[in-house]
Amino acid sequence: MRRSDWLPTLDDRPGPKYLRIVDALAEDIYAGRIATGERLPTHRDLAWKLGVTVGTVSRAYAEAERRGLLVGEVGRGSFVRAGARSQQTLAMPDQAPPTAVELGINRPPAALAAPYFARTLRDLADAETLVGLMNYQAHTGRWDHRVAGARLIRRRGLDVAAERVLVTAGAEHAIAASLMAFCEPGDEVLVEQLTWSGVRALASLLRLTLRPIALDAYGAVPEALEAACRSGTARLFYTIPSIQNPTSTTMPADRRRRIAEVARRHGLALVEDDIYGFLDPANTPPLAGFAPERTIYITATSKLMAPSLRVGYAALPEDRVGRFAAAARASNWMAPPVMAEVASRWIADGTADTLLADVGETARRRGAIARDLLDGHRFQLAEHAFHLWLDLPEPWRALDLVNAAKARGVALTPTDLFVPGRRETPHSIRLCLTAPNTEDDLRRGLTVLSELLAQEPEPLLAIA
Repeated sequence: MRRSDWLPTLDDRPGPKYLRIVDALAEDIYAGRIATGERLPTHRDLAWKLGVTVGTVSRAYAEAERRGLLVGEVGRGSFVRAGARSQQTLAMPDQAPPTAVELGINRPPAALAAPYFARTLRDLADAETLVGLMNYQAHTGRWDHRVAGARLIRRRGLDVAAERVLVTAGAEHAIAASLMAFCEPGDEVLVEQLTWSGVRALASLLRLTLRPIALDAYGAVPEALEAACRSGTARLFYTIPSIQNPTSTTMPADRRRRIAEVARRHGLALVEDDIYGFLDPANTPPLAGFAPERTIYITATSKLMAPSLRVGYAALPEDRVGRFAAAARASNWMAPPVMAEVASRWIADGTADTLLADVGETARRRGAIARDLLDGHRFQLAEHAFHLWLDLPEPWRALDLVNAAKARGVALTPTDLFVPGRRETPHSIRLCLTAPNTEDDLRRGLTVLSELLAQEPEPLLAIA
């Protein structure tokens, strides 16, 4: 196995030196600069090159091994662990324990859908179609399920024929199929400078390089997208125009038109993740409406109806359906037919509309609670959004708050999960308002955070 001459740069990183070494290692593994099986420098060699103590490097390697990045072999050294690249990108925070307040996972309250789910499952148990639903289906989805998907998408103002709508096992499956179908290993993929964490994991597994596009208060900046198209080789831009995750911004219609024009000039495919679009009170037209010939439009039921209802719908230009369908089949064969049947029935009988109204009202009420308890802090919160983006006051850093909140029984998602590549992690945090089980739980969690931010963070002990 090849010995690595890896040498991290620590000067532009905050925190103790041993953690700076681990963070640099994780980034380089994620970016593919260090391969599986490479032997890292010895503790003594790396300590000499970095000008730190051997104990600092030993502590860094121990932490990297704990994170699943390295494996140490007595007498041979430390090696990049098989699977470390995907481990670094797929690692997500654990579900909060029952006694904790969950503010880290973006989900609607499951209790809203439970009565409808129970009723529909009882109906399905007595239905003549149940046996058929338990069999394999066409990998594009049953025809009636594709019709239901087209009907749901039309409520966002897109009149798409069912022939161009495919049913997937959630939005993530549709995004994965898009990257598999329209990118090649080594390709550059454009994403917003803060983006959904799952696309990082997918890019890593598919050997794609993410290139960030600047964001402002109105979403992705058209001039930044133009510059990236001129200076790079990207063929695809993944974007969340409505209630962006994690920043909660919504791109106005004129901005979407300009983004579409840039994509058309440069032959850029657009993957529009619109899972929050139905919550936009202004019902801003989807990006796909401005560039239908080059946009893969994706929505799903897990945010609109129930977290475990893993059904997605992808609307594609006619000339892209075949390649997308092949990738979807290769990666998952088919969406779960029983779940797709539940979603189809809810779309047809109005349950989906009822749930969407209930979810939106829940998000609105919880947003009002957040505005009250976080008064005096700077944050971005769209009306009816599940989450807000909170700027942290000096001298708080995102990871400091995650750790301090965990010690007080509040679960948060580390901000670096939303940062593509090697960009600096902003001193901000995403707070998921609809994740707590009750409004009282939300108040308790936000009160803890407000109290923490009014204090100084715990000082970190310096490591030589």
